[in-house]
Amino acid sequence: MVIRRLGMLLKLVLVLLPVAVLKTLAMARGWEVLEPTPLFAGLITSNVFLIGFLFNGVLIDYKESEKCPAQLAETLLSLVAELQALGWARPEAQPAAALATVAELGPGFLGWFQGTTRAKELLDLIERLNGDLAQLRSTCESPCMARLLQELASLRGLLLRMETIRSIPFVPTVYWLSATSTTLLCAGLVLTRMDDLVEIFFYLGAIAFLMVFILLLIWDLDNPFGHGEFSSCENISLAPLERTMARITHPRNPEG
Repeated sequence: MVIRRLGMLLKLVLVLLPVAVLKTLAMARGWEVLEPTPLFAGLITSNVFLIGFLFNGVLIDYKESEKCPAQLAETLLSLVAELQALGWARPEAQPAAALATVAELGPGFLGWFQGTTRAKELLDLIERLNGDLAQLRSTCESPCMARLLQELASLRGLLLRMETIRSIPFVPTVYWLSATSTTLLCAGLVLTRMDDLVEIFFYLGAIAFLMVFILLLIWDLDNPFGHGEFSSCENISLAPLERTMARITHPRNPEG
Protein backbone atom coordinates (compact mmCIF):
# COMPACT_ATOMS: atom_id res chain seq x y z
CA MET A 1 0.00 0.00 0.00
CA VAL A 2 2.90 2.36 0.75
CA ILE A 3 4.31 1.69 -2.72
CA ARG A 4 0.94 2.50 -4.27
CA ARG A 5 0.74 5.79 -2.39
CA LEU A 6 4.25 6.64 -3.55
CA GLY A 7 3.00 5.89 -7.06
CA MET A 8 0.22 8.46 -6.61
CA LEU A 9 2.77 11.04 -5.46
CA LEU A 10 4.82 10.23 -8.56
CA LYS A 11 1.78 10.87 -10.76
CA LEU A 12 1.26 14.17 -8.94
CA VAL A 13 4.88 15.19 -9.58
CA LEU A 14 4.57 14.27 -13.25
CA VAL A 15 1.47 16.47 -13.55
CA LEU A 16 2.95 19.44 -11.69
CA LEU A 17 6.39 19.31 -13.30
CA PRO A 18 5.20 20.77 -16.65
CA VAL A 19 3.45 23.56 -14.72
CA ALA A 20 6.71 24.47 -12.97
CA VAL A 21 8.62 24.35 -16.29
CA LEU A 22 6.04 26.58 -17.99
CA LYS A 23 6.17 29.07 -15.10
CA THR A 24 9.95 29.25 -15.42
CA LEU A 25 9.65 29.88 -19.16
CA ALA A 26 6.94 32.51 -18.59
CA MET A 27 9.18 34.39 -16.15
CA ALA A 28 12.20 34.19 -18.46
CA ARG A 29 10.40 35.23 -21.66
CA GLY A 30 7.91 37.73 -20.31
CA TRP A 31 4.79 35.66 -20.86
CA GLU A 32 3.26 36.80 -17.56
CA VAL A 33 0.51 38.93 -19.07
CA LEU A 34 -2.10 38.64 -16.31
CA GLU A 35 -2.45 40.66 -13.12
CA PRO A 36 -3.86 39.26 -9.86
CA THR A 37 -7.53 40.29 -9.67
CA PRO A 38 -10.61 39.28 -7.66
CA LEU A 39 -11.80 37.41 -10.78
CA PHE A 40 -8.92 34.99 -10.33
CA ALA A 41 -10.07 34.33 -6.78
CA GLY A 42 -13.52 33.61 -8.22
CA LEU A 43 -12.00 30.99 -10.52
CA ILE A 44 -10.39 29.33 -7.51
CA THR A 45 -13.71 29.40 -5.63
CA SER A 46 -15.64 27.85 -8.52
CA ASN A 47 -13.02 25.10 -8.85
CA VAL A 48 -13.20 24.37 -5.12
CA PHE A 49 -17.01 24.14 -5.40
CA LEU A 50 -16.82 21.61 -8.25
CA ILE A 51 -14.19 19.53 -6.48
CA GLY A 52 -16.20 19.66 -3.24
CA PHE A 53 -19.30 18.44 -5.09
CA LEU A 54 -17.32 15.53 -6.56
CA PHE A 55 -15.63 14.68 -3.28
CA ASN A 56 -18.91 14.61 -1.36
CA GLY A 57 -20.62 12.31 -3.88
CA VAL A 58 -17.66 9.94 -4.20
CA LEU A 59 -17.20 9.79 -0.44
CA ILE A 60 -20.82 8.65 0.06
CA ASP A 61 -20.26 5.70 -2.29
CA TYR A 62 -16.92 4.97 -0.63
CA LYS A 63 -18.46 4.84 2.85
CA GLU A 64 -21.17 2.53 1.54
CA SER A 65 -18.55 0.33 -0.12
CA GLU A 66 -16.62 -0.03 3.15
CA LYS A 67 -19.53 -2.11 4.50
CA CYS A 68 -19.58 -4.53 1.56
CA PRO A 69 -16.86 -7.01 2.68
CA ALA A 70 -18.49 -7.38 6.12
CA GLN A 71 -21.93 -7.78 4.54
CA LEU A 72 -20.57 -10.38 2.14
CA ALA A 73 -18.95 -12.30 4.99
CA GLU A 74 -22.15 -12.14 7.03
CA THR A 75 -24.29 -13.38 4.14
CA LEU A 76 -21.94 -16.24 3.25
CA LEU A 77 -21.64 -17.30 6.89
CA SER A 78 -25.43 -17.21 7.25
CA LEU A 79 -25.77 -19.48 4.23
CA VAL A 80 -23.21 -21.89 5.70
CA ALA A 81 -24.94 -21.85 9.10
CA GLU A 82 -28.40 -22.49 7.61
CA LEU A 83 -27.13 -25.33 5.45
CA GLN A 84 -25.22 -26.87 8.34
CA ALA A 85 -28.29 -26.67 10.57
CA LEU A 86 -30.37 -28.30 7.85
CA GLY A 87 -27.85 -31.14 7.55
CA TRP A 88 -27.81 -31.70 11.30
CA ALA A 89 -31.61 -31.61 11.63
CA ARG A 90 -32.34 -33.61 8.48
CA PRO A 91 -29.40 -35.84 7.48
CA GLU A 92 -31.38 -37.04 4.45
CA ALA A 93 -31.27 -33.50 3.00
CA GLN A 94 -27.57 -33.84 2.06
CA PRO A 95 -26.67 -30.11 1.61
CA ALA A 96 -23.05 -30.94 0.70
CA ALA A 97 -23.42 -29.66 -2.89
CA ALA A 98 -24.79 -26.31 -1.72
CA LEU A 99 -22.03 -26.00 0.90
CA ALA A 100 -19.41 -26.71 -1.78
CA THR A 101 -20.83 -23.93 -3.97
CA VAL A 102 -20.79 -21.49 -1.06
CA ALA A 103 -17.16 -22.50 -0.43
CA GLU A 104 -16.37 -21.47 -4.03
CA LEU A 105 -18.17 -18.16 -3.64
CA GLY A 106 -15.85 -16.98 -0.84
CA PRO A 107 -12.61 -17.10 -2.88
CA GLY A 108 -14.63 -16.00 -5.91
CA PHE A 109 -15.55 -12.69 -4.26
CA LEU A 110 -11.96 -12.17 -3.12
CA GLY A 111 -10.91 -12.79 -6.72
CA TRP A 112 -13.45 -10.20 -7.87
CA PHE A 113 -11.88 -7.61 -5.57
CA GLN A 114 -8.42 -8.51 -6.92
CA GLY A 115 -9.63 -8.34 -10.52
CA THR A 116 -9.05 -12.03 -11.30
CA THR A 117 -12.73 -13.07 -11.26
CA ARG A 118 -15.46 -11.53 -13.39
CA ALA A 119 -18.93 -10.67 -12.14
CA LYS A 120 -20.42 -13.08 -14.69
CA GLU A 121 -18.54 -15.98 -13.12
CA LEU A 122 -19.88 -15.07 -9.69
CA LEU A 123 -23.42 -14.76 -11.03
CA ASP A 124 -23.03 -18.23 -12.56
CA LEU A 125 -21.98 -19.57 -9.15
CA ILE A 126 -24.98 -17.88 -7.53
CA GLU A 127 -27.27 -19.47 -10.12
CA ARG A 128 -25.67 -22.84 -9.41
CA LEU A 129 -26.31 -22.34 -5.70
CA ASN A 130 -29.92 -21.51 -6.56
CA GLY A 131 -30.14 -24.87 -8.31
CA ASP A 132 -28.54 -26.63 -5.32
CA LEU A 133 -31.13 -25.06 -3.03
CA ALA A 134 -33.90 -26.20 -5.36
CA GLN A 135 -32.78 -29.78 -4.78
CA LEU A 136 -33.34 -29.28 -1.04
CA ARG A 137 -36.95 -28.05 -1.26
CA SER A 138 -38.48 -31.44 -0.53
CA THR A 139 -36.50 -31.88 2.70
CA CYS A 140 -36.31 -28.23 3.81
CA GLU A 141 -39.07 -26.48 5.71
CA SER A 142 -40.52 -23.36 4.10
CA PRO A 143 -39.14 -20.84 6.67
CA CYS A 144 -35.64 -22.27 6.29
CA MET A 145 -35.84 -22.20 2.49
CA ALA A 146 -37.16 -18.61 2.60
CA ARG A 147 -34.15 -17.56 4.70
CA LEU A 148 -31.76 -19.30 2.29
CA LEU A 149 -33.32 -17.63 -0.74
CA GLN A 150 -33.28 -14.26 1.03
CA GLU A 151 -29.56 -14.59 1.75
CA LEU A 152 -29.02 -15.60 -1.88
CA ALA A 153 -30.88 -12.50 -3.07
CA SER A 154 -28.77 -10.34 -0.74
CA LEU A 155 -25.62 -11.87 -2.20
CA ARG A 156 -26.75 -11.13 -5.75
CA GLY A 157 -27.76 -7.58 -4.83
CA LEU A 158 -24.38 -6.86 -3.20
CA LEU A 159 -22.52 -8.09 -6.27
CA LEU A 160 -24.58 -5.97 -8.65
CA ARG A 161 -24.20 -2.89 -6.44
CA MET A 162 -20.42 -3.32 -6.18
CA GLU A 163 -20.11 -3.90 -9.93
CA THR A 164 -22.05 -0.68 -10.54
CA ILE A 165 -19.82 1.34 -8.20
CA ARG A 166 -16.69 -0.09 -9.84
CA SER A 167 -17.73 0.35 -13.47
CA ILE A 168 -19.70 3.63 -13.51
CA PRO A 169 -17.89 6.87 -12.58
CA PHE A 170 -19.66 9.50 -10.49
CA VAL A 171 -21.16 12.19 -12.80
CA PRO A 172 -18.55 12.14 -15.64
CA THR A 173 -19.53 15.64 -16.82
CA VAL A 174 -18.50 17.13 -13.47
CA TYR A 175 -15.18 15.29 -13.77
CA TRP A 176 -14.57 16.98 -17.12
CA LEU A 177 -15.58 20.36 -15.69
CA SER A 178 -13.27 19.92 -12.69
CA ALA A 179 -10.34 18.86 -14.89
CA THR A 180 -10.94 21.79 -17.25
CA SER A 181 -11.28 24.26 -14.38
CA THR A 182 -8.10 22.97 -12.72
CA THR A 183 -6.22 23.22 -16.03
CA LEU A 184 -7.39 26.82 -16.53
CA LEU A 185 -6.44 27.60 -12.94
CA CYS A 186 -2.91 26.24 -13.44
CA ALA A 187 -2.62 28.17 -16.72
CA GLY A 188 -3.70 31.31 -14.92
CA LEU A 189 -1.06 30.78 -12.24
CA VAL A 190 1.58 30.38 -14.95
CA LEU A 191 0.55 33.58 -16.78
CA THR A 192 -0.01 35.74 -13.66
CA ARG A 193 2.76 38.19 -12.86
CA MET A 194 4.41 37.54 -9.49
CA ASP A 195 7.55 39.37 -8.43
CA ASP A 196 8.44 37.64 -5.18
CA LEU A 197 9.89 34.11 -5.40
CA VAL A 198 8.27 33.21 -2.09
CA GLU A 199 4.93 34.36 -3.49
CA ILE A 200 5.48 32.31 -6.63
CA PHE A 201 6.41 29.20 -4.67
CA PHE A 202 3.47 29.51 -2.29
CA TYR A 203 0.66 30.33 -4.70
CA LEU A 204 1.78 28.20 -7.62
CA GLY A 205 2.97 25.32 -5.43
CA ALA A 206 0.23 25.25 -2.81
CA ILE A 207 -2.79 25.95 -5.02
CA ALA A 208 -1.75 23.75 -7.93
CA PHE A 209 -0.58 20.98 -5.60
CA LEU A 210 -3.78 20.89 -3.58
CA MET A 211 -6.15 21.12 -6.55
CA VAL A 212 -4.41 18.44 -8.61
CA PHE A 213 -3.83 16.18 -5.62
CA ILE A 214 -7.48 16.30 -4.51
CA LEU A 215 -8.63 15.65 -8.08
CA LEU A 216 -6.36 12.58 -8.36
CA LEU A 217 -7.57 11.41 -4.95
CA ILE A 218 -11.21 11.71 -6.02
CA TRP A 219 -10.54 9.68 -9.16
CA ASP A 220 -8.96 7.01 -6.97
CA LEU A 221 -11.78 7.02 -4.39
CA ASP A 222 -14.35 6.67 -7.18
CA ASN A 223 -13.31 3.02 -7.47
CA PRO A 224 -12.93 1.66 -3.93
CA PHE A 225 -12.56 -1.87 -5.35
CA GLY A 226 -9.34 -1.29 -7.28
CA HIS A 227 -7.29 -3.86 -5.36
CA GLY A 228 -6.08 -5.41 -8.61
CA GLU A 229 -4.92 -2.09 -10.07
CA PHE A 230 -1.41 -0.98 -9.17
CA SER A 231 -2.29 2.70 -9.61
CA SER A 232 -5.15 2.50 -7.06
CA CYS A 233 -4.09 3.09 -3.46
CA GLU A 234 -7.20 4.10 -1.47
CA ASN A 235 -9.19 0.85 -1.45
CA ILE A 236 -11.55 -0.54 1.14
CA SER A 237 -10.31 -3.14 3.63
CA LEU A 238 -11.04 -6.79 2.84
CA ALA A 239 -10.14 -7.92 6.38
CA PRO A 240 -13.75 -8.85 7.41
CA LEU A 241 -14.07 -11.20 4.43
CA GLU A 242 -10.54 -12.59 4.74
CA ARG A 243 -10.97 -13.34 8.46
CA THR A 244 -14.04 -15.48 7.78
CA MET A 245 -12.67 -17.25 4.70
CA ALA A 246 -11.69 -20.41 6.61
CA ARG A 247 -15.23 -20.83 7.97
CA ILE A 248 -16.66 -20.32 4.47
CA THR A 249 -14.32 -22.55 2.48
CA HIS A 250 -13.93 -25.30 5.11
CA PRO A 251 -17.26 -25.53 6.95
CA ARG A 252 -17.77 -28.28 9.48
CA ASN A 253 -19.30 -31.44 8.09
CA PRO A 254 -23.00 -31.42 9.07
CA GLU A 255 -22.86 -35.17 9.44
CA GLY A 256 -19.75 -35.07 11.63
